[in-house]
Amino acid sequence: MRRNLLLAAALVGAVVGLAQLGSTGPTPVPFSGAMGHGSTIVLVHGLGSGPDHWLPVARRLAQNHRVVLVELPGHGVGAMPEPFSLETATEALDATLRLQSREPVVLVGHSVGGLVAVSEALAHPERVSRLVLVETALRPQIAGHERAQMLQALATNYRGVLHSAYSSFGRDSAQGEMLYAHVAGLDSTAIARWIRLAVTADLSNRAAALRTPVLAVLAERSWPRNEPWPVTGEALGLMSIPHLEPMRISGCGHFIMLDRPEAQAAAIDRLAGPLSPDLLAAR
Repeated sequence: MRRNLLLAAALVGAVVGLAQLGSTGPTPVPFSGAMGHGSTIVLVHGLGSGPDHWLPVARRLAQNHRVVLVELPGHGVGAMPEPFSLETATEALDATLRLQSREPVVLVGHSVGGLVAVSEALAHPERVSRLVLVETALRPQIAGHERAQMLQALATNYRGVLHSAYSSFGRDSAQGEMLYAHVAGLDSTAIARWIRLAVTADLSNRAAALRTPVLAVLAERSWPRNEPWPVTGEALGLMSIPHLEPMRISGCGHFIMLDRPEAQAAAIDRLAGPLSPDLLAAR
């Protein structure tokens, strides 16, 4: 069960705040909106998703924080970065964070958005005070012949690959079809490029250099109750993170922010509190 979900997570992935790269450096994509006042929390939606999927969580967090919703390239306004890579995606995100806050932010990424958030925290640790990784894997969940087959299917049966992945995300079949209908209406070139990145990028070893507190939030389908955390953490490539707290939320699919917004917001809000003295010393 978890393997199917993780494969879907690798396909749907999220990458943040990316705009066209010009001769003067990365230009941040326009954010979709901000609400509230206080310390800044940046919410990154998933590929094939949209900022509105974060709204149930954002409205709750905005009672105590300034919440920024970032739109992904190929989903509306923002152009894809060229050349396209995890590194250029990270630099575009960094430009967005510089624009949105003078202070380090709490950076929240859903699925592969968490991968880019980790890349940002590694490249520019001064920008990120805390990380929340929602249904994120830091190593590819498929490899070798299986990956080659999936990429071939992406080229020959794009909608079939999407339907198989997105329909499995939902807490039920109705939500799965809704998620599929949304992604099927987006730019297929942009979506396919991010899928290819999602199944090749690997930060599982580099994550050992993270010094910020990290909360990994997983659905019960990704972290089964009868499975010890080290088994799940190793499968997802999260075990090298020094200051990691895993958290399981039940009663939801891959889109925890839609299915359990109260629990998701409460987890982010708790992590956004003051740093403990030992973590301040580590930073």
